[in-house]
Amino acid sequence: MPLRLRIVLLGLLASHASCAWLGWAFRDRSADLAAASVQVTQQTARADAAHAARQQAHTNTQAGVRAESQRLVTQSARTRQFNTLQQDIDTHAKNSVRDRGDADAEFVRIWREANAGRPLPP
Repeated sequence: MPLRLRIVLLGLLASHASCAWLGWAFRDRSADLAAASVQVTQQTARADAAHAARQQAHTNTQAGVRAESQRLVTQSARTRQFNTLQQDIDTHAKNSVRDRGDADAEFVRIWREANAGRPLPP
């Protein structure tokens, strides 16, 4: 074979080998880029989910604080009402001169308040 033909064949072989190598290199780089892109997307999704969970926990905590505060206010009001009723009962028992079998208006008011709550304002 002439020398020129050998050189052309060697050049063609080298060209094919370099194209194959470049193809593999580009394929590997694009696969790495795709994997990195997927990883970034997953990390972003995890961060968003963690942020949403923290926000929900914060919202739940605030709701719990409001509910507990309201419960304490209600309990305080009931305690005040109970103490007032207890004082009314003690005062009525000490100051009542009637027979224990008769229920006067003050006793009926105390009894109703104790069993049904304070009367509604007019």
